[in-house]
Amino acid sequence: MPTTTEPKPQVVPDEEECGAEGERCRNSQHDHGTAPHQTAHGGGLLDWEAERFRRATEALGLNAAVTCVLHCAARSVEVEIPLERDDGSLEVFTGYRVQHSMALGPAKGGIRYHPDVDAAEVTALARLMTWKTALADLPFGGAKGGVPCDPAKLSARELRSLTRQYTVGMLPVIGPDTDVLAPDLGTNSTVMGWVLRAATEAGKGDLRLVTGKPVILGGTAFRAKATGVGVAHVADLAYGHLGETLEGARVAVEGFGSVGRWAAVELADRGATIVAVADVTGAVYAENGLDLQGLIEWIGRGRRLVEFPGAETLAASVLTVPCDIVIPAAMEGTLDQGVATRLSARLVVEGANGPTTPDAEATLVDKGVAIVPDIVANAGGVISSYYEWVQNHQRMSWPETDERDLVLQRLETTWNLIAGTPAEAWRIQALTIAIGRVIDAMTAAGMLLPEMVGAS
Repeated sequence: MPTTTEPKPQVVPDEEECGAEGERCRNSQHDHGTAPHQTAHGGGLLDWEAERFRRATEALGLNAAVTCVLHCAARSVEVEIPLERDDGSLEVFTGYRVQHSMALGPAKGGIRYHPDVDAAEVTALARLMTWKTALADLPFGGAKGGVPCDPAKLSARELRSLTRQYTVGMLPVIGPDTDVLAPDLGTNSTVMGWVLRAATEAGKGDLRLVTGKPVILGGTAFRAKATGVGVAHVADLAYGHLGETLEGARVAVEGFGSVGRWAAVELADRGATIVAVADVTGAVYAENGLDLQGLIEWIGRGRRLVEFPGAETLAASVLTVPCDIVIPAAMEGTLDQGVATRLSARLVVEGANGPTTPDAEATLVDKGVAIVPDIVANAGGVISSYYEWVQNHQRMSWPETDERDLVLQRLETTWNLIAGTPAEAWRIQALTIAIGRVIDAMTAAGMLLPEMVGAS
């Protein structure tokens, strides 16, 4: 079979639900953290999420049976994807989809393409989506899916074929009122367009099936910016809550894809100074602030961030530079114990899902560092997805400014749910509220009886 010459779309994470920005750093000199499933702490994202969930359910006084019901996934599906490569060989991939909860509405969550995707990762991320959508008061549950592959090593034809087979394999369990898909790590609006086309060819096309689509196919103009702009907005709210102002505040951003980039741009527009950023190629630092627009143009010309002129190359984690605010928006587990001991910022705003390990969080709390948890900080993406879903229901397209205002208003409402508690309790407060809302929905639907909920 001849090799395709079709131009390949640039797969930069659109990050509706996640916040993660790209591949883990492969430079051994950059201690951006350890892999999420096998870490120096003896666990990974699945264990970290379970531990935080346990603390929240203990605070709520829930019995063991209800705790199990809340934590177990409603459905977990695997499909085998035989992919014919451009050289004529056959390679079989496994596709995953975990629907954790549909108590509040259709499951909602992204599809990620990354070599480290596995059942444990998508299970943990599906749970986080349940709590995120519940906390933001959205009529969605939580889901996540993915394929363990490296999209950089697949041609456009191969990626499209992989996506089509994944979509068709999952069609029996997904749908606009069952499980709504979205971009995540390693996928983008182009891939979501392929998802919609595959579903349409199978007779199940519906604009509401997938969010984060190209605008021409029913997506929204604000979608690509929503997570990053939302992270910046929450950072502004949280820093103000600490009695500070963004004007002149020094910010370091880990991850410079759609989330980190738009967070940096929005923070700079609000008066902050971006002193350091990192991506998969490495990290750069400028004591008096980076030329952000110049950096964006540099990368846009296909240059490596780490080679940007006029900036110092960092060997250590970007999160440890002298600054006031850090935005970990790369991958889970990058803010680990080693980074936490050297972190000097006053505020951490989690642009990625699960970037802070539990032992690192304990260290930061002891140091008086405030942490805005992921299910608050990066919820702008799924909130924007909700408004895209609504517009598709209405067969309408709203002005970008209207959607932006609605997203930021809902984010502020979500932030206010935790703002009245001490900073060290922000994560558990967010989780207890989210879990409580899921319990209320399950009780109202008769899935739980009120007398079943209390401690045994």
